[in-house]
Amino acid sequence: MAQRLVDVYRPGDDVEVWFEHASQSGWYPAQVVGFQHPGAWVRTGDGGLWFVTNTRRIRFPAAADSQE
Repeated sequence: MAQRLVDVYRPGDDVEVWFEHASQSGWYPAQVVGFQHPGAWVRTGDGGLWFVTNTRRIRFPAAADSQE
């Protein structure tokens, strides 16, 4: 069973989030800013605020080399 985001991440944690778009997909740096059931709010480098509910779309930056 997958862990809940609130059990893995803390506000202030640096993370990467996966964005998928027709012209460009990939992992982008972000920071966890808070939680609201069932997910986490993250702020991307451009100041965007995004709600992440899928554990496959968020990870710690250290995992970048092993999960491409």
